[in-house]
Amino acid sequence: MLHVPVKPLCSAMLPALALCLTACASKPPTPPAALPMALPPPPSLSTPLPSVSYSLTAAEAIKAWRARQMATRLMQEPSATPGP
Repeated sequence: MLHVPVKPLCSAMLPALALCLTACASKPPTPPAALPMALPPPPSLSTPLPSVSYSLTAAEAIKAWRARQMATRLMQEPSATPGP
């Protein structure tokens, strides 16, 4: 059986542990200065408003998507064996 000297191994591991701990304890690098946010220009007064609100349009799209999903064969026929 090969005998590994303990003292040299411990003396090599101790500085490595100390370096790791000091690296974790150091301050994180400071982030770069925040860039000024460029806002889009406001809509002009001549821009027409939509005839239907976004909420209604989204609700109709979701209802149509749900109807398409429920119309599939897998959703119409109950499974004979429960699955995961």
